[in-house]
Amino acid sequence: MLPVGYGAGVRAYQAAVAQLDSRRLTTHYTAGLDFFHHEFIPQVKARLADLSGGVWSFANHVAYAAGSDVDFMAHIVEAMAARGRVCLYPGDWFGFRVGCTQTDRIVWDSSGAGDLACLCVPSVRNGHLTDDMVGFLDSAPACLLNINLYPTLNPIEREQVAARLLPVLDKAIVSISFSRGFGLTASQLGVVLVPADHPLRSRYETQWNWFTYFHNALAALAFLAFDLSEQQRVDRARATWVQAWLEQHGLPTVTTGSYYVKAFEVNGEVPAWMAPLRRGGLIRLCFKPPQTE
Repeated sequence: MLPVGYGAGVRAYQAAVAQLDSRRLTTHYTAGLDFFHHEFIPQVKARLADLSGGVWSFANHVAYAAGSDVDFMAHIVEAMAARGRVCLYPGDWFGFRVGCTQTDRIVWDSSGAGDLACLCVPSVRNGHLTDDMVGFLDSAPACLLNINLYPTLNPIEREQVAARLLPVLDKAIVSISFSRGFGLTASQLGVVLVPADHPLRSRYETQWNWFTYFHNALAALAFLAFDLSEQQRVDRARATWVQAWLEQHGLPTVTTGSYYVKAFEVNGEVPAWMAPLRRGGLIRLCFKPPQTE
């Protein structure tokens, strides 16, 4: 499921590059850490709180960074699988396990009966957050949430999703996808927000601090310059295009969830053109609307 870019992202990158000079490159591992923790992360937390309609607050969360959200999540899943059992929600993001060697301990199990439960928000399984998914997260002692297509939901649904996830935030490591959620794909950046008293923080903080030295400052600067209101305008246009496409092809026009992904159960024989898209009893359509701005 490939990301879709935004003209706002291009302009954000151009603004970010304009801020680079030799001093910024020289001080990346010293003053750059101050920028990361005291300028960039407060804005990330504020942006997420704003997207949630004020439901979320990450005041008690500590931030760390790595090369990409995939890198950081692979590290966390691998570390947890070496000691216990990691549960992935059936049909959700396969990428939770692709960077890991302990695959026998990383299982598709909707019960959440493991040491860590992993889920994309909203799920790439169908673009929604369901009651079963919330129960899956409730059942685990710790969660890894990948805030992925969340920015592409409409404001009412973002607030509803945030409210449903609020009870698990105290035990959740929240990973932010800047590439798919915000379209900043030209440079990767992985950021996790971890509750200050989370047991995994005390176990892995030495490693996570080391990773953070190498955060992608160009991506961070681009995020600060990114025009979120422009992104939301484009997302509304893209959602309208997807609805029209579904209607034209005789498919249910599901208005909830991200426009990026729509999943359907097919009654009867699956049309030949849909057959390659069938997995686990579902037809999953991943959209790349033609609007480029």
